[in-house]
Amino acid sequence: MYRRAVLAGPTAVLLAGCSEVTGLMDGGYVDDTLQDEEPTEFSAEAGEELTVSVDVREVSEGSAVSVQLAEVGEGPLDARSVEESDSYDVTVKSDGTHVVTVTNGAADVTVEPVE
Repeated sequence: MYRRAVLAGPTAVLLAGCSEVTGLMDGGYVDDTLQDEEPTEFSAEAGEELTVSVDVREVSEGSAVSVQLAEVGEGPLDARSVEESDSYDVTVKSDGTHVVTVTNGAADVTVEPVE
């Protein structure tokens, strides 16, 4: 019985800490399936290089979805059409909250720092 208690305590602490470590590692960027015109926000700093990866799940009309990356309250930083999948780099122009939006369908979108 004592052995179980000794093993259970550290295991619970280790597993409980996993969500905190994962939260710190994601840096507030995007890794999600975005539906038509449902934006997702993230924070970025001026000069930061980001990699945007898009895997199209569904196209409503035509042959491509539109993916737009913008600073909140400003014009688009990058906008493009993606038919199946694409990965590209974008340089952030100013500090603040940014938004990524998919229109004309749904896509798996990842925005993360360039490695």
